Amino acid sequence: MKRILVSLVMTLTLSTALFSQAFNSIPTNREISQLPNGWYTFKLDGVAFDVEIEFGKYKKGNISWLDGSTYSGDLNGVHISGKGSYTWPDGSQYLGCFRRHQRHGKGSQIAGDGSKWSGKWKNNQKNGKGTTFDTNGAKLQDSTWEAGQLLEK
Repeated sequence: MKRILVSLVMTLTLSTALFSQAFNSIPTNREISQLPNGWYTFKLDGVAFDVEIEFGKYKKGNISWLDGSTYSGDLNGVHISGKGSYTWPDGSQYLGCFRRHQRHGKGSQIAGDGSKWSGKWKNNQKNGKGTTFDTNGAKLQDSTWEAGQLLEK
């Protein structure tokens, strides 16, 4: 009974916390599009970049925002797209696949306390099979989701 209650609390906590966090936007300007292909380190609108630019667009690298959020991984212009990791100021993070600034594909959302949900995402919502883990990494439950709605445990 205690395990079921802990599992329910973890699922509800992760479900609400995961969707309340948005990704910061990636600033750009006209000069970026004029740069030759290569790696660049610079600040733009208070955001620190260590990125590869290819054909005038961000391709991959590391970005740090003023609020303490960071991203490391693939980029597609001004969008987080591909594989990478995004960390929020509270220490929570998402590791996995992104598409156009959204969680999309396989990935793990890890709360600041170390609990996590790993599984499939679509358009920034849990979508498909996934597993919830406690703060020690012990498996709590498997579940199936569709468009952010829990279908079955």
